[in-house]
Amino acid sequence: MFNAQHSRSGSAKPARRRLLLIAAVAFGTVFGAFGAAPAEAQPVAPDDPPTSLATRDNEWRQVGPNGSGGKLAFTPARPERAYVQTPIGNVVFRSDDRGTTWQQSNELPVNATDAGGIAAGPLRPDMVFVGGVEKDNWHGYVLRSTDAGKTFTQVLDTPSRVTGVVFDPTGARLYVTASDGVHVTTDHGNTWRLLSGSPADARNPKFTGGDLYFTSGADVWVLRQGARTPVKLPRPGSTGAGVDQLTGTGRTLVARGDLQVAQVSTDRGAHWRALRGPWGTDVVVLAAIVDGSGRLHIQVNQSTGEMQQWGSRDDGRTWHAEAGLARIDLYETTGTFPGRPGTDVISAGAGIYTTDDHQTFRRIGVPGSEVLSLTVAQGRSGPAIVAGTMTGSYQSSAPLKSRLPRGYQEWGFSGTAPHTIGNRIDGLATDPSNPSTVYRVRNTCTFDQPCFYLEKSTDAGVRWTIVQTAVPGKALGITVSPADPKRLYIATHSPSAVYTSNDGGESLTQNGHDDLKGFTSVAVDRADPDSAWLGGPDGLFRTTDGGVTLNKVLDGWVSAIALNPRTPGHAVVAAQDALYVTTDDGKHLTKVAGDLTGSLSSLAFTPDGSTVFAGSHYYLTPALGVLRSTDGGRTWGSITRNLPEPSVSSLTVSPDGRWLFAGTTYGSVHRLAV
Repeated sequence: MFNAQHSRSGSAKPARRRLLLIAAVAFGTVFGAFGAAPAEAQPVAPDDPPTSLATRDNEWRQVGPNGSGGKLAFTPARPERAYVQTPIGNVVFRSDDRGTTWQQSNELPVNATDAGGIAAGPLRPDMVFVGGVEKDNWHGYVLRSTDAGKTFTQVLDTPSRVTGVVFDPTGARLYVTASDGVHVTTDHGNTWRLLSGSPADARNPKFTGGDLYFTSGADVWVLRQGARTPVKLPRPGSTGAGVDQLTGTGRTLVARGDLQVAQVSTDRGAHWRALRGPWGTDVVVLAAIVDGSGRLHIQVNQSTGEMQQWGSRDDGRTWHAEAGLARIDLYETTGTFPGRPGTDVISAGAGIYTTDDHQTFRRIGVPGSEVLSLTVAQGRSGPAIVAGTMTGSYQSSAPLKSRLPRGYQEWGFSGTAPHTIGNRIDGLATDPSNPSTVYRVRNTCTFDQPCFYLEKSTDAGVRWTIVQTAVPGKALGITVSPADPKRLYIATHSPSAVYTSNDGGESLTQNGHDDLKGFTSVAVDRADPDSAWLGGPDGLFRTTDGGVTLNKVLDGWVSAIALNPRTPGHAVVAAQDALYVTTDDGKHLTKVAGDLTGSLSSLAFTPDGSTVFAGSHYYLTPALGVLRSTDGGRTWGSITRNLPEPSVSSLTVSPDGRWLFAGTTYGSVHRLAV
């Protein structure tokens, strides 16, 4: 249940105009397949009431799911507003309705790799600053936005790692903690100076009672209101190598150090005492905070492996059991909406939540998940989309509605913390003959010995049943035969294999191909369950005996395969940087585009076979977003338009052909009216 920081490449930086030009030049046509290039669409007005959002043609709309945590920022100048910087630091979300809907920032001007904090202006709610570390040169950075987080410009570039960003209560000064000390600006980032007397390795900045507190190693420092230099407070007891978490409200501070002990001070840091309670001493302290109302909360892991959470309303003298660990996972960042001190906002590994009692929780954001796979199934109330992410799968019917209902970005919270390790869903497949049945492959086990679980849902992805456990290999593709719904294909690497089933997954046959580097994609012919296509690092292969033997038809890395649902023999194949078309079942393949930037990730036909889409994600070179062809794949044009980020990992089209859904690398799912 612990949160895992998965390594992901940073998003690309070039402007959208350049992406459109690259796509057009690569294909030798500027939107030749469908007329003149449309004007760039504008994002949805952030103040649109969520109950009255109507479909706008030619415009991408972010539709969820909420499944990511991050750093939090609030502003008393607009109490219903919240900003979130996601864990990698390359996306900022804003909500103007306390988390009912969220807007995503455009691409940031840095290749961010680690979030370093976010702060919103106390008097100017549209001014927001974010900090972090840039991947290209490992410099620290601070970015400024004056349009409520839509666009950012860089205002600080320092060789030192930026670890925190915070405004003073008046909004006159912005402080940035970094590995070389504390930086301060009094002109909104135009000029900076290093705070005199500030220590190295400064982190965890927090304003409370008008004073700025921060940590350095195992020490807590304070810059008192009106003072020019900070002073070191008495060390908070045994905090080990350093203070990892510091929170404060009024005169109360809580410091958690090195996972071993938590210390509390009720006199602004003058004296500290260890938090003691019913959890005993033989524990690992996972999180310890003081919330906006002055209540204490501690999360521990017992030596027996049992995880517990306790809360106190009297500075730690008495404690009561709480349910936060079981409900939402570790408390990583906390805050409150201004004017609502009794309601806490908690950031955890797979979401942002609100709670009044730390027993029950409501997830309010944010749609910052990496969506690795997509499918559409038939639920009780109609079609529903299922998204596979790094922390499990999410299901909702809201994104398929013309008028998006209130809370449309929230795809359901079960009340149980999602497992954030071993819950990566790389493949989803709907049974064509029974669209309420969905299969998924969940990759888990260890990095050097990967395995997957095959799981099945009969209610369109709401509940899942394990069909196969700990099958060797990392599964990256799964499909169900249209001709035989009991026939499944699963593509894996480590080992390189094609798994097949003739009984809906109740048993699996491993067809090993150890001479190859594995498979990443699979597609099965509509009429013949023994005839399938497989792609991977070694090329494109055809099989006519259910994966036992393979016939190579194309060299080079093949990342996706799409078969025309209406025209036998017609297929589109995505190599890593090129697109191919065949109309004779692979006997002849024609390259229709090559040397594309980014890496092609996915393909999807409309149900009538008239249009095919290709997704591109960032991999060393800039992503192209989403491409479209209306002539069977011969010519292509970009429809990336207003998509906030062009890094797309998965695609699917609704069964009625009305909606195209793009699963992105850092912004969950976006939809476009087809």
